[in-house]
Amino acid sequence: MSARSHLVCADGTASAKSDQPKIYRGPYLQCATTESIAIVWRTSTDIDPVVRYGVSPDNLEFELQGDQIIRRMSVDVAAVSDAPIARANLLYDEPLGLGADRSPNDRDPSTRPGTRQYEAFATGLAIGTRYYYGVYDGDELLAGADAEHHFQTLPKTDEATDLRLWVVGDSGTGGSDQKLVFQAMREFSASSRIPDYFLHVGDMAYGDGADEEFQSNFFDIYQSTLRNTVCWPAMGNHEGHTSRGISQFGPYYDAYIVPTASEAGGVSSGTEAYYSFDIGRTHFICLDSHDLDRSPNGAMAQWLMSDLEVVQADWLIAFWHHPPYTKGSHDSDREQQLVEMRTFIMPLLEAAGVDLVLAGHSHIYERSMLIDGAYDTPTVAEGVVVDDGDGNPSGDGPYRKSAGLQPHNGTVAIVAGHGGGGVSRKGTMPIMREIVVENGSLIIDLHEDTLTGTMIDRSGNKRDQFQIIKRGVVEHSPISNPWQPKHDLSQITEHVVTWDSSFEGRLPPKWQLLDDRAGRMSIERRAGTPYYQAVVTAAEGNLIAIYDGIDGPINECQVYLEFVRSEAPAGLVLGWQDANNYCSLHIDQTTERALFYVVRGGERKALSDRKIDVDFSEPLKIELEPVNQIVEVQINDEIEYTVNLDQPLKAGRLGIEAERGAKIRFAGFTIEKARP
Repeated sequence: MSARSHLVCADGTASAKSDQPKIYRGPYLQCATTESIAIVWRTSTDIDPVVRYGVSPDNLEFELQGDQIIRRMSVDVAAVSDAPIARANLLYDEPLGLGADRSPNDRDPSTRPGTRQYEAFATGLAIGTRYYYGVYDGDELLAGADAEHHFQTLPKTDEATDLRLWVVGDSGTGGSDQKLVFQAMREFSASSRIPDYFLHVGDMAYGDGADEEFQSNFFDIYQSTLRNTVCWPAMGNHEGHTSRGISQFGPYYDAYIVPTASEAGGVSSGTEAYYSFDIGRTHFICLDSHDLDRSPNGAMAQWLMSDLEVVQADWLIAFWHHPPYTKGSHDSDREQQLVEMRTFIMPLLEAAGVDLVLAGHSHIYERSMLIDGAYDTPTVAEGVVVDDGDGNPSGDGPYRKSAGLQPHNGTVAIVAGHGGGGVSRKGTMPIMREIVVENGSLIIDLHEDTLTGTMIDRSGNKRDQFQIIKRGVVEHSPISNPWQPKHDLSQITEHVVTWDSSFEGRLPPKWQLLDDRAGRMSIERRAGTPYYQAVVTAAEGNLIAIYDGIDGPINECQVYLEFVRSEAPAGLVLGWQDANNYCSLHIDQTTERALFYVVRGGERKALSDRKIDVDFSEPLKIELEPVNQIVEVQINDEIEYTVNLDQPLKAGRLGIEAERGAKIRFAGFTIEKARP
């Protein structure tokens, strides 16, 4: 069933008294196959777990108990157990080495104390059959035994596909946009068809994929769907703050059970980091684009090739987190994970006839034309688009492909990273046919030889629709001069601050120094280049330079910062209200640490203090992304972590702060403006 051990241990602890419901997570469904399914839930007290199920909610004639239910637990529960507890049955507890670097204000990512997790495996089920279930403490009903708690085994693999998928990415903020997106999907589906399956392409638990963030930002919000719909997950970079693909350890791996031993079709991966499964005549592949080797010789790519060699299906859909093509909040021409998924993984999939590639990470909706062979950096449209129509059955008509899986017959790539985080757009990816800078999600309907994709925004509006029809034999040739999307400046949310020779030697417009007696800021040409940069010298005191060009909510800010003198820290300012109220990230070259401060009422408090291993002889790329009550910090695209604020960040201006004695240069000052 899973890479986890199936050893069953009783924790031997007494029930805790609580006014809270016994079940605090779930029940939810995992790892469906043609003949089995997993039902998972959590309690904060010890129970006698029983699952009863049947083909009618009024006749739950079958029962799971005893060794048919795996018991896992938080370490504090295990510590007082009379029975030995296998390591595989312990829920995530932050390793001491990681906890030592965590600031007091940082969220503890460990499992909630007092947690018991139950994983009930129903086997020997009828193929393609709906069952209803209830979860019990002995004879006491805790959840279900009604029309809303049901599961469906997968159809036979030789049965024509008929399914609806709900695809979501980057949703896990816990904010209003995430909830609106979910509500819009449910209202849209209520009048047509409820999704049969849920694909999440990662970042379901901001900011660190901590156990409590999974609870509040995923399970609490989606429970009405999770109780009757299997979620097939891909790990995002935020989950990767606390979970590791190489070890399959962390809150992400505690939350999900996925097929690892061919139990749902495909080739055994032996790991929950990447896996495959079949639903009827459709083969699905999920990959870990975050923290595993993406090269052709790596274990993941080698498994992928083995899996693709034996696929016998009508449709092939692949999904993971980092998109091979995007110009949304991320740029696939510049970021390593994205470049490598395009360069190394896309050729393998297209050689096997992949139909649809789904990803997230970039907070935008982008949908490509029918493409093949777009592996170069930078991505161009010339010679890689094989059908430049809009794919809309009411427009240019559906994309058409040969029946079955034919190599290099065309792929549609979709970025669905608009599920709840702040949306933005850096530029224009030339292979995209539709680009929507708005929160939403994707509905995919697959019926025999026709796939229909529909993007529903957070207000319930249908913003994109396309079809792929696979019938007969269709041959494509690359188009040398295909249609390309316009670079619509009104849709670009990125604001880049640049300078030229007219600003040399002086303070540029739209910048102000809080106290010009503390030092100076001026523009100079970077040696050996045609580019200009700012120089900030804090000689007599702390110097703050504020940029007046943007004043309002932002999704992200970025700067390249270089230390000329390392005697004192310097860094970015955000959320500037006035000299007594703002936040800042300081880099201290002397101690090799990054410190995040909040200043309120003139009092400065450190919320985060991290050791950083970087090359200070080169400019540091610093990115800050505020989301509700957190700020994500990235340094050189390698160091990534989250700072938890004590209250939501107020919209304000941005700037640079240098403590007395510091001298820095900075350039590439970039702001991603938030959409209204």
